[in-house]
Amino acid sequence: MPIIEAIKSRNSNAFMSGEDIDPDLIRKILDAAVCSPVHYMTNPWRFLVISGDGRKRLGAVMADHMARGMTDPDSTDNKKLLDKIRKKPFRAPVIIVAGAAKPIIPKAKMIENVASVTAACQNILLAASALGLSAIWRTGGMTYAEDTAGLLGFEDDTELVGFIYLGYASKDMPPKPRPTSEDFTHWLTD
Repeated sequence: MPIIEAIKSRNSNAFMSGEDIDPDLIRKILDAAVCSPVHYMTNPWRFLVISGDGRKRLGAVMADHMARGMTDPDSTDNKKLLDKIRKKPFRAPVIIVAGAAKPIIPKAKMIENVASVTAACQNILLAASALGLSAIWRTGGMTYAEDTAGLLGFEDDTELVGFIYLGYASKDMPPKPRPTSEDFTHWLTD
């Protein structure tokens, strides 16, 4: 499929079966991820692949993050909500957490590393689609909380960019209408 068609036809799909994904497919996806452009060749990509019982640990981190924002996490309603949050990682058989490492080159900027990892996430989504997998990129408050990266074992000063859920589609998603660039583009020609 031509690349422009692949980009325009890719769709996020959160409906996934529990079928395991061959680790070789995940390696192919991550090899595509690290082909994103990067300023000063800082190699900022940091990935954590979570599967199996590792999803319990992620669920615990997610629930702990939410509980810290509650006035009464022990109330019956909040306990039910926290149990629901703990189960969220089980919506997919594999979750790739993407983070950007702090640049070690003084003239490199953190925003450049984050931009590279963001592009790597798009590569993950496109590669997953090309390999017949369903994927959805998720973020949220926990992604940007100061302690999340450390709780998941990333090195100091790593900035998380997102959680990409991967699996085989259990439900097909209809194509989304796509905007054109016309409403978002100005031309400076002279």
